[in-house]
Amino acid sequence: DAFQLNELTSGSSDLLDQSSSKLKETDEDRCGRDHPVHVYAFSIILAVGVTIALFADPVSIKGVVSDHELCTVLSEKVLRDGGSSVDAAIAGTLCLGVVHPHVSGVGGGGVMLIHKIRQNETRVINFQGSAPNGLREEMLQNASEIKAGLLVGVPGMLMGLHHAHSLYGRFSWENVVSRAAAVAREGFNSLHHTDFYLSLMFKDLLGRFRDLFIPNGQPLSPGSYLRMPGVAEVLQAGLFSFYHGNVSQELEDEVRANGGVLSSEDLRNYSAEVQQPLEGLYNVPSLPSVGAALIAALNLLESLHLGENNVTENKTYHWINEALTTALSMAHGLGDPEYSSSVSELLSKMDFQSSDYNSTVYSPLTELLTSQIVVMGPDDLVVSVASSLNRPFGSRIVTRSGVILNSLVVDFFWPNQSRGQPLTNKPGKRPLSFLMPSMIVPAWSRCGTYMALSSSGGPNRLSEITQMLDSPHGLLVWKYDIIISHFIFFF
Repeated sequence: DAFQLNELTSGSSDLLDQSSSKLKETDEDRCGRDHPVHVYAFSIILAVGVTIALFADPVSIKGVVSDHELCTVLSEKVLRDGGSSVDAAIAGTLCLGVVHPHVSGVGGGGVMLIHKIRQNETRVINFQGSAPNGLREEMLQNASEIKAGLLVGVPGMLMGLHHAHSLYGRFSWENVVSRAAAVAREGFNSLHHTDFYLSLMFKDLLGRFRDLFIPNGQPLSPGSYLRMPGVAEVLQAGLFSFYHGNVSQELEDEVRANGGVLSSEDLRNYSAEVQQPLEGLYNVPSLPSVGAALIAALNLLESLHLGENNVTENKTYHWINEALTTALSMAHGLGDPEYSSSVSELLSKMDFQSSDYNSTVYSPLTELLTSQIVVMGPDDLVVSVASSLNRPFGSRIVTRSGVILNSLVVDFFWPNQSRGQPLTNKPGKRPLSFLMPSMIVPAWSRCGTYMALSSSGGPNRLSEITQMLDSPHGLLVWKYDIIISHFIFFF
C-alpha cells in the first residue's frame, strides 16, 4: 500500500520544513504540478519515494526510512542539525550496525548509492569486503571442515563510509560517528530477530560471543538491554586505528586464532571503490554487478506487456519466475571485470531471449541478511545504503572490542554448483553479493518521481525488487531510468 510519507512512523517528523534558504529556479527547472510524497512499504521491501517539481517558492523535503526506529530518529536529527544527507546515512548505517548486531556492523561491508538531483549525477561507493591475500581455493574445498576464520574477508564498512563522508559530508567525521557510538555506549533494547537467531545457535557458541550475547547460559530474551562499549571505543578510535593501528592487529590475531588468514597488511591495503553507473534505458552500477541481469529480466517483463494483455495473476508470477530464473543463470557467470571478461559478454546480450541461457538455477545461500537506510535530504541528495555481515552474526567471531566479523568468503561459492569459479590468489577480489539498494529517477528530466528502495530478503532481493517494480504501484510502466546498485562479485 502507498502511504503519505508524513504518516510513516519511522519517517521524518519535519517533512515540510520551509525554513531552508530558497533554491534558485531557472526556466529549465520549472516543472508541472507537484504530487504528494509517498512511501511504498512492503513487508520485505523498504522504500521511499518523492515527486519533484520546482516552483518559485519550493519546499524542503526531508525523509529517512531505516530498519530501526532508533536509527531513523538519529538520522533525522542529523538532518535537523544541518548535516548532509550522506552524514545522516552514515550515522544511521553505523547505528544499524549496533542495534542489529546479527545483520551488520563495522566488521562487515556494504554499498552506498548516491544521486544528486540537480546535477543528475550518480555514484556508487562500494565498500564490500575483499578476499585476504593468503586465501587459497584449496582451503575451501571441504565445506564441513572450513574453520570460522577462513570465512572472514577484509571489513570495508568504516573505509567506505569515511570515503563517502570525504566526498559529501558537512559535519566532521567525529560528529557523525559519535552519534552512533553513543547508542553503543548507552545501550538499546535487543530486537526479536536478534534473539531469534541467538536461540537457534546458542548451544554451539563459545568464548566472547557467548559472554556478550548469552551471559547467563541462555540467549537474550526479547527486549533485553544490551550495551556494546567496546564497539563505541572502536568507532571513536577512528579509521587509522581500525586499518593501521591497534584494532587492525586485534582483528588479525582473532581471525588467525580461529584458523583464518586475514592479516593487518590486508587491512592496510583495503580501499573503497567509487563507481559510475552504466547508462542505458535502465542504469546499473559499474560491474561486477548482477544489475545487468536484473535489467534483462525487467526488459523481458516489459516486452510481455503483462498489464495491457489482461494476464492473470498466476500467469504474471509464472513469467516473473521465468525471467528471474534466466537472470540468476546469467548472474552465475558474472565476474569482477578486473579479472574476468564475463561482464562485457553479458552486456552484449542484454536484449536476450530466454532460450539463450542455461536453465540451471543457481541460488546463493538463503540466510543472508542486510541492514538498509534511505535518506532524502534538503541538499538534493538521495542516498541508499545496504550493509551486511553476510549470514546471521557473520563468522560468529567476536574480537576483544566486541566487533563481530563477517562471513564474506561464503559468497565465493553458491550451492547447486558442482564447483565454484577458480579462487586464484588475487588480493582485493570481491565476491558475489546480493546487496541491492536501488533508485528510480526520471529518464528525460530532473522533474518527476524519484524512488529509492531496498530489500532485506537475502538472495530473494532480485525477485522482490523486480516484483516491486512490476507491480501496479511500481514505476516500470513509466519510461524511467532505474539506477540499480546490485552488486554481485564473482571469482
